[in-house]
Order: sequence, then structure tokens, then C-alpha cells
Amino acid sequence: MSDLKIVIPMAGKGKRLLPLTLHKPKGLVRLADKRLLDHVLKIFQELENTYTLEYIFIIGYLGDQIREYIKYMHPDKNVSYYVQEQLIGQSHAVHLAKDAISGPILLTYCDAINEIDLSFLPFETMDGVAWVQEMNDPRSHGVAVVGPGSLVTKLVEKPRTMENKSVLTGLYYFSEGKELIEAIETQIQRGTALNNEYYLADAINILLENGMRIRTERVLRWLDAGTPEALIETNAYLLRHHSEPHHETETGQANILIHPVHIHESSRIENSIIGPNVSIGENCSIRGSILKNTIVDDESIVTEVTLLNSLIGKGCSVSGKPMQSIIADYDEIGIDYVPVEIK
Repeated sequence: MSDLKIVIPMAGKGKRLLPLTLHKPKGLVRLADKRLLDHVLKIFQELENTYTLEYIFIIGYLGDQIREYIKYMHPDKNVSYYVQEQLIGQSHAVHLAKDAISGPILLTYCDAINEIDLSFLPFETMDGVAWVQEMNDPRSHGVAVVGPGSLVTKLVEKPRTMENKSVLTGLYYFSEGKELIEAIETQIQRGTALNNEYYLADAINILLENGMRIRTERVLRWLDAGTPEALIETNAYLLRHHSEPHHETETGQANILIHPVHIHESSRIENSIIGPNVSIGENCSIRGSILKNTIVDDESIVTEVTLLNSLIGKGCSVSGKPMQSIIADYDEIGIDYVPVEIK
């Protein structure tokens, strides 16, 4: 089998998910019945019978947690780690792994889950592929400007017009990774950065200037998990379509379950209404509460409270009046807590 390298930059602090990411990297945030990184890795599972896969992780903030998680949860995967100490952009992150990047590569990020069919990849004849999703209003995203034959002519970040609706989902294929590294080096030499960060789109535009043939491929579905709102919405979708089925015998007494829900078998639920769209992790205790559109991470205690559209971290204790909030790991929130509204 031929080699394929999968590059995943994940060094950022996950600022848009604060305070949930105060004590854990973004990739380890709970989502449905898994961690966010698990869902991303699942994208490439179908390639294991076609390629010898090597994963290249660029880690930074709380990166040791990523190492430990992969060691125990994915011991079969061949993973190399590179540390980005200066958070100066996507291109800089990828360039840190320059000595390991050669031959065909896939590149993605740990906060986007793409539902795709990769069966065509061994037969791809173009130099690159950019996965896109059509959006009526693309102005808050990066887009691919597409010419004849679905070939990309330029990438534009947050366009002012709605002329080009092919929104970039953050997943790319390059037949030769060294060419991307060379383009990044040109980008850095030119100083092509925005707010002191080197963005990958600028490096890809250099590849296009040099004549690289990159086409677009539509995703079946693009699931964002980079903001609280997106995380809750994606959790609901995954529970409906991809989560392991829940067994009602795992709960305790006098409960009402409104599916879809996922409750880990080690957690105890009593006198509560759970669902819809609720994920509850390991060793949790939920008593006398109502949970809807909510994720509760491992080892948390929720008592006599209504939680709507909420994200509860690991090891939390939550009780009191109804709230809609994001709570960091190991926080204790009582009746005097003023909830943070998710806008």
C-alpha cells in the first residue's frame, strides 16, 4: 500500500469555546458519544484498507493531553507530534512538520467534521482537492473562486460579495506535500500575513499562481464545532445520525428520555427529564433535573436544575435555578450563579 499523511494542526487555545477549553484542548471537548478529535479521525477510517496512514499532529496548548489520549484511545495509529510554541498561524504550524511532509497528504483541522466519500482518492488526477459546501451567504467564511472545469483560480477569505458560494470546509488534498511546504516558505518570505498570522489560504494561492491544478469537491455535510452554538448544533446532528444507540436500562428511576440522547453506561440518572439532544459522559450523576440541547462531560454532578443549550465541563457540580451556560472543568455552580448567555 502507498503512504498517505494526514496533517492536523491543533495548537490553538480554542478561544471561541472558552471557558470550556480552559483545562482541555479543543480536540478533547466532548461531542455526542466521543471527543471532537475522535469524530475527525473517523473521517479517514475508510482509507485504512487503501493506504498506510501516518498522522501528523501539530500541538501546542495542553498538547500533552492529546498525546496521552491518543496513546490510550488510539494506540494502533501511527502519529508524529510537532509543537507550535508561537501561535502565528496555520501555515506556520504546517511548516513545523516540513521534514515529515512529502508525497500525498490530506490536511484538516480539529474543529470541523466533514462527511465525505474518499473512495476516489487513489484515482485522483489533479494536483489538489479543496472540499467545499455551497452556502447562500458565504461572507463570513473563506471561499474558492472556481473557473472552468471546477478548477480553483483563487481562495478568498471573507468575501464582500456573494458571487462565489463555494465555502471552504478546511479539508484539502495535495498530491505532493513538499510543494505546499515550498509555497509556505514563499509566503513567509513575502511576509503575507494578517494580524501577524500566516493563513493557509495565502500559501494555496501561491500554489495556484505557480500553476497547480486544484479542483473542488463537495462535502456531503460540513459540521462545525468551533463555537458553542455550533458545538450544540453538531452534537444534535451526530446524536440523530451517528451516535451509538442508547439503552434505557442504563438509567435509574422515574426518568423521561426524549431521544436522541447518549448517556454513558456508568452514569446515574434519577427523577430527571433528559433530551432531546443531550450527551452525558462517564460517571455522571443527574438528579431531579431537566436537560435539553446540552453536553455534560465526565464525572459531573447535576442536581435539581434546568439546563438548556448548555456545555458542562468535566468534574463540575451544578445546581440551582435554570440556566443556559458554558461551565469550565471542575467548576462548582450554585443557585447564585449568573448564567452566561449563548448568543
